[in-house]
Amino acid sequence: MSDDNPIKRWTAKRKAAVVMDIFKGKTTAAEVARHYDLTVSEVEGWIDEAQRSMENGFKARPKDIRE
Repeated sequence: MSDDNPIKRWTAKRKAAVVMDIFKGKTTAAEVARHYDLTVSEVEGWIDEAQRSMENGFKARPKDIRE
């Protein structure tokens, strides 16, 4: 994580990369929040959203396909 280019907009791809690092144990929500000047609850919200999306992806007929 480098401060050379501060992130101005958190795209889905950037959020996913950070959440994957947390899932893999490379960092924590608190470290990400501190490094990028975010709140821990904001990062935890990304984690919750990712977990809900994963659960839907494992279903036989994901919600997005039905709709």
